[in-house]
Amino acid sequence: MAVNGTNITIPKTQRAGVLTAYGQPYTIKDDHPVTQPSELAPGECLVKLEYSGVCHSDLHIYKGDWKTKSKLPLVGGHEGIGRVVAIGEHTGGDHVKIGDRVGLKWIADVCGRCEMCRRGFESCKSPFCLHYCAD
Repeated sequence: MAVNGTNITIPKTQRAGVLTAYGQPYTIKDDHPVTQPSELAPGECLVKLEYSGVCHSDLHIYKGDWKTKSKLPLVGGHEGIGRVVAIGEHTGGDHVKIGDRVGLKWIADVCGRCEMCRRGFESCKSPFCLHYCAD
């Protein structure tokens, strides 16, 4: 599917290392579904990762030993750099555009839109979980 008049094509599936059960080996799947632009909520964007890291947090996610559990199945690696390939309809503002290079930071409870978030602080009054609870 070409997105917003661009030459970006978003596949229906991708190859991915997927955690399907805590403490079990990751499974390599050639047909893991890719979120489609029509599935994005306002304020969400789809990023095609170019580089992703795996860190100690991923070990906790794998073990399932944190109080807040991630959704399963889950593709490993929650820190990365990539390009925005789709933006949810009715998303306000112009701070992110198709083609922008973005970094996905560590797990955070932030909204990403308020003054505190925009200034780089994590003392947000309307937080929601990023990168750990979303695939």
